[in-house]
Amino acid sequence: LEDLTRFNEAIDQALAESMDKYNEELAQSKEMFLAILGHDLRLPLGAIYTSAAFMLESAELEEPPRALASRIAQSAKRTNDRVGDLLDFTRTRLGAGIPVVRADMSLDEVVRDVVDEITAAHPECPIHVDSHGALRGAWDRGRISQALGNLIGNAVQHGSVGSVVAVEIRGGAELVSVVVHNYGAPIPPDQLDGIFNPMKSRVSPRVPSERGPTGSLGLGLYIAERIASAHGGRIDVKSSPQGGTTFTMYLPRVEKPAER
Repeated sequence: LEDLTRFNEAIDQALAESMDKYNEELAQSKEMFLAILGHDLRLPLGAIYTSAAFMLESAELEEPPRALASRIAQSAKRTNDRVGDLLDFTRTRLGAGIPVVRADMSLDEVVRDVVDEITAAHPECPIHVDSHGALRGAWDRGRISQALGNLIGNAVQHGSVGSVVAVEIRGGAELVSVVVHNYGAPIPPDQLDGIFNPMKSRVSPRVPSERGPTGSLGLGLYIAERIASAHGGRIDVKSSPQGGTTFTMYLPRVEKPAER
């Protein structure tokens, strides 16, 4: 009877280990599939965007074809940005992390470039930028632009119509922070907890036609948090009916030496 009991326990343990191994390999294969899919989509999307941009640069194109070409270019760019988020997501899930290449730069310049780009796409939403303190440091310009684009774009998407999105850049002794604030419906507590988790959807009570879709997969906030973490920083969030919603990204000026 004791031998039979040990045998049954060994079988149960073997089955449990096999299921864990299977689930792990299944998850990895799904993430590898997403990585391959995202990589393969970039080439046709690039061709679509390049062709539409070439048509827009041509002086021979008149309305309404010019408006259609502009819409194709904008849609291709947005789709390509989402594919980039997908690739970053799979890269982090597969253990590679988000690579950053640091170089001296002014965070004020990057923020204003991102704001100009978002304002061009959403002229109905005013975005005010205020900066003070020393704002230079060693960061990856492209990655910081990507993270800020996600945070500010998120504020524009979920902010109430007619309200101002405020962006404040603060330079401290060792850290530079970027504060993004918008008024509107607060993030519910059940969504606030784990908001930076991948695939964490957020649904706004806004009417969908006001500023585009109200739901998202949450990859933008996840990627922004991973970029901040790759720079040795972090992102905090606060949300209330009275104070609105505030995302604050903290970035160390220089890379901290690795601990031995």
